[in-house]
Amino acid sequence: MTTHEPALARGVTPTFRDHLLGVALAAIYTAILLATSTNLGMNRDEGFYVDAGESYARWWGALFSGDEHVLERASIDAAWENNHEHPSLPKSLFAMSWLAQQRWDVFPEDSMAFRFPGMAMSALSLWILYLFGMRLFGRRAGLFAALAYALIPAVFYHAHLDCFDTPIVSMLLLVTYCYYRSITEPVWAVWTGVAYGFCLETKHNAWILPLVFLVHFIFVVGLERARRKSALASEAKAASSGVSLVPWWLLGMVLLGPPLFIGMWPWMWNDTLQRVGEYIGFHVNHVHYNIAYLGHTYFSAPSPMGYAWVTTLFTVPFTTLLLGAIGIVLRSRAFMPAWFLARVWTRGNPEPDRARTDVLLFGSFFTPMFVLMMPSTPIFGGTKHFLMAYAMLMLFAGYAFARLCEALSTELERFWKRFRGQNQLQQGLATVGLLGLFLAPALRDTAHSHPFGLSFYTAVAGGVPGAADLGMNRQFWGFTTGSLVPWFNRTLPPDASVWICDSTYTAFHMLQRDDRLREDIRVAWDLRSADYAIVHHEDHFNIVDFQIWEAFGRVDPVYVLRYDGVPIVSVYENPHRGP
Repeated sequence: MTTHEPALARGVTPTFRDHLLGVALAAIYTAILLATSTNLGMNRDEGFYVDAGESYARWWGALFSGDEHVLERASIDAAWENNHEHPSLPKSLFAMSWLAQQRWDVFPEDSMAFRFPGMAMSALSLWILYLFGMRLFGRRAGLFAALAYALIPAVFYHAHLDCFDTPIVSMLLLVTYCYYRSITEPVWAVWTGVAYGFCLETKHNAWILPLVFLVHFIFVVGLERARRKSALASEAKAASSGVSLVPWWLLGMVLLGPPLFIGMWPWMWNDTLQRVGEYIGFHVNHVHYNIAYLGHTYFSAPSPMGYAWVTTLFTVPFTTLLLGAIGIVLRSRAFMPAWFLARVWTRGNPEPDRARTDVLLFGSFFTPMFVLMMPSTPIFGGTKHFLMAYAMLMLFAGYAFARLCEALSTELERFWKRFRGQNQLQQGLATVGLLGLFLAPALRDTAHSHPFGLSFYTAVAGGVPGAADLGMNRQFWGFTTGSLVPWFNRTLPPDASVWICDSTYTAFHMLQRDDRLREDIRVAWDLRSADYAIVHHEDHFNIVDFQIWEAFGRVDPVYVLRYDGVPIVSVYENPHRGP
């Protein structure tokens, strides 16, 4: 390798075949998600979005059937008031998929119909990461970034869901990609605005993007103006090419984003300003969700300073995390301002590109982690709130992977003389070998994490038992109720009732709609009258064990669902239940 490789010199322009490969990656991932969803119980939030999807489906059905009253305020509010604290795009897609299921019976399970749009939106991120990484660092970098992101256990779990957490990553990636293109190709400002409208309509994470872009753009413009000012007259033409100093992207986001946001959300069509304010107010003053972290449960802000970083260390496969860190170090020269490179860091590899894309990537990686640490940010649990950081980190990992491939190809050419000159063979062997080396552990971790995705921890934490000993969050959302289904079907007597702890009725009933759980098993709303009761093992649910002991008069569970030996859900039987 050369000592002065220019930054992004290995990036290539995607061809039609590259787009086909990106689509294939997304399609294969969606198929895998569908195939592995059949043993994954629904969580609390999914239950709310199923209810909203069915409500919206009735409105869309009326619109398609030509109902003359469907656009009246009373009709809109009756349907769209449900779960109006979140934007409508994902839930509208859930509704469309449910309408298709009702008409054509597309999926073998109802839950798949509601989950499929989220899966497809999540899988879109693989296509975008492949193209993004390819333009920056080459095909191997893009391919590794896409595959490595797909094989993060937390990503794999969330990508299954009838939720917004991985779909918003796809939308954030899309907007970031369009903005990156607009820095040197102003026409992409239009696509940046359109993509931002869809991003706003997916989840409120979109709010922070303009600030991230603005910081990057000011950095780029400041350096570009200084460079042009110092350029010689003979270089003036070359100096002024490449980077636009006009923030066309911002104009696109401002002019196109909000109208698309309002236009795609019927609930916003009436009392628009008041409802926009209500929507913003809900998230600014969001309720706190507790998290368990290193032996302490936090019920209010701020989050622990190290929470996002330690949780990332404990849940992302170590090989891909290591490559991501190496990639950041290798690209660190490209983060530096020009005066620093000229006076202090005069030698090195690589040089920054004109648009300072590395600064954009690093800012997009760091921002979600930083926002979570701010004292004013409502406390949230789990990695789902900073998955965008993982996507950006995988682009750096892709760069490190590509550099390793180049180094291995060089060694193969040097020592395997029989194949001297067979560059494609050497590069192919290097790529396949290193893909196996770095992604096999991630594949193993992801496969082992399913269907306990939120309970999984890597060997860095000592695995699932080590994380339990450290007092890390064991689960949330009550999704592990789905893993009790085989025991319920086999053991519970006819017409048994179950108190379901952190599960919602819709999520529990979906197990019966999918023909997984026996129809005669009922939900009990009163603990004392329940035949059985379950406890999802989370620190703040410890009191529930005591409540069951008092209500049932016994302290021994009849069944404990374990993951790697760690209790996940306990089932108690009421000795006083009826015959």
